[in-house]
Amino acid sequence: MKICRILLLPVLFTLMLINTRAQSLKDAMQPAIKNAGFKMDGYILWCSTIIKVGNTYHMFASRWPEQYGLGGWTTYSEIVRATSDNIYGPYKFQEVVIEKRPGAWDKERAHNPKIVKAGDIYVLYYISTANKTGYAWSKSITGPWTRSDAEVMPFSNPAPLVRSDGSIYVFGRKAVNNTRMAQAYTAPAWNGKYTMVRGNENLLPDNNQLEDPTIWWAQNQYNVILTDFAGTLTGTTKAGAQYASVDGINYKAVSKEPVFTKTVTYDDGSTQTFKRRERPFVYTNDKGEVIAFFTACLTEDGKSWVVVNPVKNYVPPKIK
Repeated sequence: MKICRILLLPVLFTLMLINTRAQSLKDAMQPAIKNAGFKMDGYILWCSTIIKVGNTYHMFASRWPEQYGLGGWTTYSEIVRATSDNIYGPYKFQEVVIEKRPGAWDKERAHNPKIVKAGDIYVLYYISTANKTGYAWSKSITGPWTRSDAEVMPFSNPAPLVRSDGSIYVFGRKAVNNTRMAQAYTAPAWNGKYTMVRGNENLLPDNNQLEDPTIWWAQNQYNVILTDFAGTLTGTTKAGAQYASVDGINYKAVSKEPVFTKTVTYDDGSTQTFKRRERPFVYTNDKGEVIAFFTACLTEDGKSWVVVNPVKNYVPPKIK
């Protein structure tokens, strides 16, 4: 009997780990750091994306003058770069990176940046109108940046992933017949031709709608957190939802519980409910574990900044 108990101990320990392992990212999320993130007096900040170069974290984000309100992004949005020696910040403004160009594909605005490194090239994806995604590239994170001559994908909210073979997978959304559906494009390289992976079909189950996806690779699968636009999955309009896919085509929900809502709990115990909380971005370490979660937040009186939640080394569950 004693031998049986000894043999069962490793099994019981494994079962305990399985039962306590975080399901969605929400289960591993820590309170937001109140004096971290990215703020700029007089500006609305949106769409953060971060990459580490050496010992420095570089955040690219959209900004526009606060006086124009949230809708000002349609005319005044530009992409800026800020830096910090800590993943959580606070981040300090460094420069304007991309402005709209008269007469070019990005003449309307520069918005919704996502930064990746493909080989030795930094590639900054961004949008102009809701159906025009292109990019700029540079050998240095500080530029100079060369922009694509035309849009490369006719959709919005790009969430790019550089795969191990150097090919690119980009998850995003497009409004088709009043439905904000999930689409994806692939390319053999960052500067190759981008091809839609599956016609004009929604990659999310139950025809769920989305905005603002962020993507990472872990457990040999594509993992996405996005805004549940109509609240179909989570039951809360514009709450955070989490999906995963083995093939990048068929996505499954990880949990029905919202990953985030408009209410933020801070590390000092206080809470704040925002008018808008959008544009999620996950940052992973070298092991592929999520260690930080960023969102753009807007107060009722029109103030905006990027909020950061530490995450306790989150690894998503493997879907079947």
